[in-house]
Amino acid sequence: MAQRASEVAKTPHAVRKKTKSKIEHILQEDSTSEYEVSSEESSSSDTNSSSSIESEEESQSKQNQKIKISNTNLQTPRTRGRGKYIIKTEEYFQNCASSKIHTSNNTLDKLQTPKLPQHEVQQLLQNSKLSKEHKKSIEQLTKINESYFKKWLFLLNENFNILLYGLGSKRNIIKKFHMEYLKNMPVIVVNGFFPALTIKNILDSIIIDLLKINESPSNPLDACNLIIDEFLSMPETHLYLLIHNIEGDLLRNNKSQNALAMLASIRNIHLLASIDHINAPLIWDHSRLSKFNYIWFDVTSFSPYVEETSFEKSMMIAQTGALALSSLRNVFLSLTSNSKSIYIIIIKHQLEQGKNQFYQGISFKDLYMACRESFIVSSDLALRAQLTEFVDHKMVKIKRSVDGTEYLIIPLANNLLQKLLYENS
Repeated sequence: MAQRASEVAKTPHAVRKKTKSKIEHILQEDSTSEYEVSSEESSSSDTNSSSSIESEEESQSKQNQKIKISNTNLQTPRTRGRGKYIIKTEEYFQNCASSKIHTSNNTLDKLQTPKLPQHEVQQLLQNSKLSKEHKKSIEQLTKINESYFKKWLFLLNENFNILLYGLGSKRNIIKKFHMEYLKNMPVIVVNGFFPALTIKNILDSIIIDLLKINESPSNPLDACNLIIDEFLSMPETHLYLLIHNIEGDLLRNNKSQNALAMLASIRNIHLLASIDHINAPLIWDHSRLSKFNYIWFDVTSFSPYVEETSFEKSMMIAQTGALALSSLRNVFLSLTSNSKSIYIIIIKHQLEQGKNQFYQGISFKDLYMACRESFIVSSDLALRAQLTEFVDHKMVKIKRSVDGTEYLIIPLANNLLQKLLYENS
């Protein structure tokens, strides 16, 4: 023991002080509580730590100098002159704006193949030949789609409505279902792809042709309420609405869809419709979908859209006016007898003034006097009601002159009007 005490006593005071400060420094870092050291000890530890830090900084600066010298030795004459590449967006847009835009002068008129008339295009589509494998696949799809017919009839009678979707025309499928299962039923077939079709035509066909009511309300809401009251009074009578392309151009508006939803919600009115537009479901909100009560069926057929695209305008087809005449003829045949008489008066007046270059059309006053002399209308309000139907179907355009006089003109060539007048004279 005495020997160990003598060894401790022989340890220098500076060494003991230095080790003590190091131990205190380590304990101060490990502990969470603050540990106070005497001023003398802290000053000695600070001097030791500052000296050690200065020595480390000197060594690091020497190493950085060596690295800088080595980097300067690696630079070549080519790399010395290069600066940093900075992207300047303003200069890019200025350079692009100053450059000229080269556009092509190629047009469809410069093609060697001439434009085809509408009837030739329809014949080419109908006479198109398919490969045997493709034909077999289409026949298999047709058999699969026809196997749904009994299920469709059951669902329609259970107060559900059916919506058909998928690639290819669904016109033949609906037509075959009509001929096989709804042949002896009251059916209204609607071609939604027809360009002049409105909801008023559908409601008038139900009221006048099916219910045998002479007068149809001009307001679609009143017409729907009339149809609903009639079918609620005779629950045993069932009506089937077959609509091709319920999302047609003139049926996709809110007024038409609300009217169809009101009819489809009646228990003895059944709806079977088809859609082809990719965004067609966007026209229905939750309230309309709850009224329609659809069950969706995928009836992909890969059949060409021959009838659906026959009314589309294409720059590759020669516009001869036959398409406009056929559309006008179909609308004209659906008019009442009084409406036909009024339209024929407008046609005759336009043909009589055909050589006049400044012909603006027949004035409303002259048309009213001619119709009253022929006992077609009894008041100007009745005539205006007929004219609104013409304007909705784009059969007549109304122009107002400087003095406020209304002029009516048919936007069709005189030779086509002469042909229509000859057919209905």
